[in-house]
Amino acid sequence: MIPKAFLKKLKNKTITRVGEHSIISNISKEIINGQMRGWICGHFYPKNSIFHRKDIEICFKSLPKGMIEKKHFHLCSFEFLIVLSGKVEYEIGKKKKLLDAGMFYILEPGATENITQVIEEAIILAVRLPSIPNNKIFIQKNER
Repeated sequence: MIPKAFLKKLKNKTITRVGEHSIISNISKEIINGQMRGWICGHFYPKNSIFHRKDIEICFKSLPKGMIEKKHFHLCSFEFLIVLSGKVEYEIGKKKKLLDAGMFYILEPGATENITQVIEEAIILAVRLPSIPNNKIFIQKNER
């Protein structure tokens, strides 16, 4: 389990070193609390950024207790999400599932999901393949 102290010890800024075939960087408060809201890489970064990618999206995020999310699906991306700490209730398809530290899900494109409730402040790591603009589709209450 990742303690809250971990988030408090993060550096304020991201420090990145680019090698010939690698990028080494740090998760920082700038990434978690900044404009990208925890997203480490993906198509949504500016095209001149080393974190702009079309093949993958990676997110490291802290979810506050009580948070909810609208039901949605991804048109053509697979999604992997693991709960690193805390407890989160997700609706996957039409079934509610309680996920706590160490639990994960893998979704195929078109599968619906949403956070129905963050029961205990949580830290998650999510990966989506590929990274495509306008791939997240929100669902109206009477759909699906």
